[in-house]
Amino acid sequence: MAELSKYKQAIQKVVGDDQQVFLFWKGRVALYAILKSLGIGKGDEVIIPGFTCVVVPNAVIYTGATPVYVDVDELTYTPKSEAIEKLITPKTKAIIAQNTFGLSADLDPIIALAEKHGIEVIDDCTHGFGGTYQDVPNGTRTKAAFFSTQWNKPYSTGIGGFAITKDAELASKMAEYESQSLAPSAKEVFMLKLMGWVRSNLLNGGTYWTIVHLYRWLSSKNLVVGSSQGEELESPEMPDDFLKSHSATQAKFGCDELAGFETSLAHRKSVASQYDELLTKLGKPTPVQPEYADHIFLKYPVRVKNREEFMAKAEAAKVRLGDWFNSPLHPIQGDLSEWKYEVGCCPVAEKVAA
Repeated sequence: MAELSKYKQAIQKVVGDDQQVFLFWKGRVALYAILKSLGIGKGDEVIIPGFTCVVVPNAVIYTGATPVYVDVDELTYTPKSEAIEKLITPKTKAIIAQNTFGLSADLDPIIALAEKHGIEVIDDCTHGFGGTYQDVPNGTRTKAAFFSTQWNKPYSTGIGGFAITKDAELASKMAEYESQSLAPSAKEVFMLKLMGWVRSNLLNGGTYWTIVHLYRWLSSKNLVVGSSQGEELESPEMPDDFLKSHSATQAKFGCDELAGFETSLAHRKSVASQYDELLTKLGKPTPVQPEYADHIFLKYPVRVKNREEFMAKAEAAKVRLGDWFNSPLHPIQGDLSEWKYEVGCCPVAEKVAA
């Protein structure tokens, strides 16, 4: 318990002491706990970006509610309030705003729209820890926010996530979900320790692609503790052990990572500026950086005409690349109807994902 408390305090140093922190096994579990704590359930609708990871609509569907997809702006990859407003109905209970690649959505117009209709805004900060919106830390502008701390996030606890809120009533309900969550098994904790050792000692430019391919395959087969387990990708049916808590091992990883977080954040921004300079010299577009937000560049987005060919060349050259989002509901390909997504409802997201 001491390690968990220490970790929460380390998070508060970034998001503010007025925010209460609730730790969960993954960020998607934190989202589910927020939705349930807000009383969202069967018959309700939740508006979410149509350019996201499938675990976001999964969490909505697990509550009994229906995800409604809003298209994204082609320059920022985040939804605008005008697009959101067209989708609001009497059934709408919440809007999930998304920080994409490290860039916050323009929240103030979205919050104003939500207040007008008496609905809540949840900030999806799984890409955005350490950034700011209108000079305040990401996640602190809305009533609640959730974060991910998996391998490829701003800092890593291997697997992990948390929620924050300064609303006392919501915090009380969130605390109940946190306390009722299942404890990770001894096997899961051991696997986290092992993968943490591999990441620290074996992962480098020469081994990156081999380890990534192996990890994704093992994760899809539920043979290791993975970001997206096989059952989460097969159907929007809630796994029996979904509501799971955070371990002391993850908290220890988190404290260690946060101790050097400012240095890694500065390095990430420095690398992004070098890409900006290079692409400008090549006459190529660079990512938009609006004045309202500090883009932390968790990922530096580059759009290409043939992603598979580009990824293959990168792998051959030992360049580390990711493929977010290769689908409106990454990483699901093909029929998305089980997740209530209709082809054509988000044309910009579909174009960008391609």
